[in-house]
Amino acid sequence: MRMQVNEITLEGAERSVSFAPGLNIVTGPIASGKTTLVRYLRFLLGGSLGQIPREARTNVTAVSGSVELAGGSFSIIRPAVTTANARVEIASHDETWRLPASSSPDGRTYLNWLLAQLDLPRLDVPSAPTRPDSDTTPVSINDYLLYSYLAQDELGFSVFGHVDPFKNIKRKYVFEITYGYYDLKTAQIQERLRDVQNRLRELRSRQELFDTFFHGTPLDSRTRIEHELREVNAELQEVEAAALELASVPHELPDTAQLQLDILGLEKRSAFLQAAMESEQQSLNNLRELANQFEAQSGKLTRSIVSHKHLTDLEFVVCPRCGSELGSGRSSSHVCYLCLQEPSLQFSRELLIAEQSTVEQQLTEAQDLFSEREARLQNLRVLLEEIRQELARKQVELDFQTKSFVSEEATRIASFASRRARLGARSEQLQDYLNVLSKMNDAQKLVAKLTVEKDALEQKLAAATAESRESQSKVDHLRKRFNEILEQLRPPKFGEQEASDINPNTYLPVYYGRTFAEVSSPGLATLINLSHALAHHLTALELNLKLPQMLIIDGLSEHLGQEGLDPERLMAAYDLLVSTSRTRPELQVIVVDNEIPAEARSFVRLELSEQDRLIRNAGD
Repeated sequence: MRMQVNEITLEGAERSVSFAPGLNIVTGPIASGKTTLVRYLRFLLGGSLGQIPREARTNVTAVSGSVELAGGSFSIIRPAVTTANARVEIASHDETWRLPASSSPDGRTYLNWLLAQLDLPRLDVPSAPTRPDSDTTPVSINDYLLYSYLAQDELGFSVFGHVDPFKNIKRKYVFEITYGYYDLKTAQIQERLRDVQNRLRELRSRQELFDTFFHGTPLDSRTRIEHELREVNAELQEVEAAALELASVPHELPDTAQLQLDILGLEKRSAFLQAAMESEQQSLNNLRELANQFEAQSGKLTRSIVSHKHLTDLEFVVCPRCGSELGSGRSSSHVCYLCLQEPSLQFSRELLIAEQSTVEQQLTEAQDLFSEREARLQNLRVLLEEIRQELARKQVELDFQTKSFVSEEATRIASFASRRARLGARSEQLQDYLNVLSKMNDAQKLVAKLTVEKDALEQKLAAATAESRESQSKVDHLRKRFNEILEQLRPPKFGEQEASDINPNTYLPVYYGRTFAEVSSPGLATLINLSHALAHHLTALELNLKLPQMLIIDGLSEHLGQEGLDPERLMAAYDLLVSTSRTRPELQVIVVDNEIPAEARSFVRLELSEQDRLIRNAGD
């Protein structure tokens, strides 16, 4: 989980700063550019530009640096723009990348690349932790780096930005991920639970709509519908059986004979129309070919007029006047087989122009005739379809009358037919009702099944997110480190408890029984924040937890005064950082402060002044 910046360069501002493992200090008076450097450093590691002064934005075109991530060394150049898809250039000793900063349809971004290099889990978590079905939000590299930055304007008032509701949610998720309360299995359970709850909500909403819509209608009682359907089907069988019995002595009836004559006539008309359509289609094909000939002839006449030459290579397949097929065998070789005259070799432009006019007129006539024939063919198609439908209806009617209306009891048969039609329609209607109710019943079964699954998933989620013995031991280790570090800073002791703690619900530090919100002194809050942040990083190192091993502290002395024990506490804070740097150099700590003790000056990597600001004319 090592994250170390060896060098950062502000391209365009001619400023480059080198850092070492362990403690690094950037110092200088106010408005010299210290905080601007920190913001550009965070930008290089995936953050946003934030509140960069206008002068810096004008001069700095890109931020580049040499960064070590989990043992690998990389050169990174990121354009100093806010565009989400601006390309970040990355190079290692054997590979290069050019990735969008934070937005890409396939998810291949610089931010996700940082996650992959540090082997940090890429999870989508509910945006509202108390509602697993809420919209998800990804845990990004910037969320993990919340634990790596103590901002100057937050150091005495908040813990890793917890006063911001959105940051606070991500801060808690990172804590749970780091200490094992939340993992990929938990995320998968939440994802499935979210799907189940959404499906249940949809089904129940649909069920309420059905219940409201069908209340007081025949669909209100499935039992009544099934009973009526059985009665209707039984009566329908009786009617059909009686009708067939009446038809046991078949003979020809006038209606049946007339139907047969009608069917025969319709079949003849259908055959006639089919033949007419085929003829029309052939005529259309001939006309299309003729039109193509006219277009080709017109084009060639145009070229002949322009070039002042005869066209002798035009071959007619059909007659341009009547559409009949033509062949060269109808005349001798020295006679034109189209006009049966000997060709004149004398060129006449006026004659060709007149001929072209005639051809164009014939082309127009052929096209008009084509449109007329096409419309006629469409009318024939429509008429043929109507006749076929009528023929089908007559055939069905004849088939039914042949089976039932062939008895001397024509009146009774007509009555049976009427009842049969009415009962058949009612049977179909009742069956449709039952199909709707079956779907509703299936939905109710699915609701019951999904409800059981939801309850099971909630139990699994509760078990997965419950404090395990291993996770609790990690937090106990964190609590122990927090108290040890805090004692080294010699803070004032007051409160109801004998030691400080980590709140098991909010994951915020508790100072001798007092919540962080109850600590009214910014100076004391600074000491708590420093101890709490260092405790997290030392615990991560000692227990091999997934937390980037970098800590940036902006304005360590901001809230510590010059009176009483405050100077000694500030000295103790620097002694702690120096000691940590020597024992744990793999944790890179970057401190930005106005004034530093003499004992820490060997760790200064950049000292700014009013004459040598980070960027000329830029504010802090």
